[in-house]
Amino acid sequence: MLVRLYETLFITRVDAEAEAVEKLHQRLLKALETIGGVEIKLADWGKRKLAYEIAKNKKGNYWYFGYIANPQFVKELERQLRISNDVIRYQTVCLSNLAQLSDFDLENEKKRVEGLTPEREEDEEDQYLRRAEERKLRRLDDEDDDMDEEV
Repeated sequence: MLVRLYETLFITRVDAEAEAVEKLHQRLLKALETIGGVEIKLADWGKRKLAYEIAKNKKGNYWYFGYIANPQFVKELERQLRISNDVIRYQTVCLSNLAQLSDFDLENEKKRVEGLTPEREEDEEDQYLRRAEERKLRRLDDEDDDMDEEV
């Protein structure tokens, strides 16, 4: 069977539950196994601010999905992404010409993909909340120290 190497990036709503994304991933894996393809990696690239508002969403959770499959699978994958209420955008890129599955070096591809995964960045809102929590804890520690000195 002739296959190609693909990468699909998709953006889910920030409030989408992990359970819903996992169900979507399982559906995609089932379809991929049915046609004889191979998953290389599904990676959560984290929450990021969108360049422009999409369907009233200012932020989105970015996902990377790398796989080797035949072109018919891409149609099914995009159909699944299109009908999901949690996915707000997606794009698929073909990275190779048609070849036999045995022609691909899966270990090499997995190593290549590891290099693509960016460091998870804290979103501005998360940074603000984390810093506020740290300030609150420092104040509580200072109050405890003051109480100890009075005794």
